[in-house]
Amino acid sequence: MSTLEKTINLLNVLSESQIETIYSFVQFLSSQQTRKTSGSEKPLDEILENIVGVIPDTGKTLEEYREERMRERYETAN
Repeated sequence: MSTLEKTINLLNVLSESQIETIYSFVQFLSSQQTRKTSGSEKPLDEILENIVGVIPDTGKTLEEYREERMRERYETAN
């Protein structure tokens, strides 16, 4: 079983809040990676879009999901 398949299996058993935490961390890693990569590597957003279909579908686009996460983060802080 590939690492991607193992990751997908783990994501399927996690709660949505745990997946959101992981997604935020991956976004952070992506921002760090962007500084170090040459233009030849596949952007992390493109990779995430490819695996979005294997995670239970909420009917939201990647952008809608991000906006919702940001709203939740800042509403909770207040």
